[in-house]
Amino acid sequence: MWLWLTLLAPALLDASNANERNLWAALKHVTGLTDTELSHFADELLSLHPPSQKSLWQAKVHCTLGTCAPETTSRLIAALGEGGLLPSRTFELFPGDPLYEFWKESDKQEFHSWVDGEASEEETIDSLIPEGQPLASGRIQAADFTWKAKKLVSKLLGPAKATFGALGRCLEWDTPFYTIKAFGPLCFRHDVLQYADPRIGRPEKMQTYLKGTRVMALDVLHPPSWMPTDYGLVVCFFVLEHVPDPHQAARGIAQLLSPGGFLLLGAPFIDGVHGCPDDFFRYTPHGLRKVAEGAKLEVLLEFSPGKPVAAAGDFIGMRSSYWRTEDLLQFSDTHPMNVFLLARKPMLPRQRRAWTQWTQRNHSEWAQETKQ
Repeated sequence: MWLWLTLLAPALLDASNANERNLWAALKHVTGLTDTELSHFADELLSLHPPSQKSLWQAKVHCTLGTCAPETTSRLIAALGEGGLLPSRTFELFPGDPLYEFWKESDKQEFHSWVDGEASEEETIDSLIPEGQPLASGRIQAADFTWKAKKLVSKLLGPAKATFGALGRCLEWDTPFYTIKAFGPLCFRHDVLQYADPRIGRPEKMQTYLKGTRVMALDVLHPPSWMPTDYGLVVCFFVLEHVPDPHQAARGIAQLLSPGGFLLLGAPFIDGVHGCPDDFFRYTPHGLRKVAEGAKLEVLLEFSPGKPVAAAGDFIGMRSSYWRTEDLLQFSDTHPMNVFLLARKPMLPRQRRAWTQWTQRNHSEWAQETKQ
């Protein structure tokens, strides 16, 4: 026996070294890390206490070719989480974060502020990413949905879309970012709605500027008597999770719309708790539709994007740079990251008659466009 072990020892050592080299090369191949960075990775793992479930894994959970890579990843996530090294980041990136410099560089893009005016005709996703949020997956999804919604709204406007201000007044929460960048001259005015919060010295009021732009502070749960009801478009992204009664809020938002007016609505299905100033709800696609339809709005378009793995990654701090854009925009009926819909307030009878006449005159063209 000892003779065999003596003879086999060099071969076993060479095999062990070969396996280690193979594993090291595999990690470099998949992660793109340098030798120095992988050395840091190894030191950090070795500094962890053995995870509490390690003995269970060794006794009960085994992998074979084709399953070992995901199983190893699952164990690493569990070990890093128990060791307090995950999530890798919270909402805000910080100096020292591996993504920090990339985030700062990505934010220096041409289109990131509403003051730059309407986005270019290319209708890219980057052109609808707000300043400071270039790596936020939800904002990439909101941008893609906004372009989809604009395309449908333009079709529904028919020949009127060529008229300046065809939508009339447009309204958005906090800043007129999406209304200006995406809808531009389709809006006659770009108004802003802010939270009315007496706790921070922001009472209910409406200020109308010289050229007619309105900036309002009000509570859509309890709309004041002076609240305008003449909006052709309202953009309400990532607001409904912050109101204690979303059904009542949706009814208040519907009051803002004129007959035939459009609502772009978006809310998270998966997100960390965040205050603004409070955080109450998350929404499934059916749930957000129920809220809109409960306010007597007609849902025209729904979008619930995000591969399940991207949704899970969001919880452990994996920003958009870890995923292909098509993965973030892939439809998911089980684990969407966010839910969006385009809804419309019912038209008046005369509006509907005019719309019916126009679609009848352009039936073949309209039917072809709706299939695209």
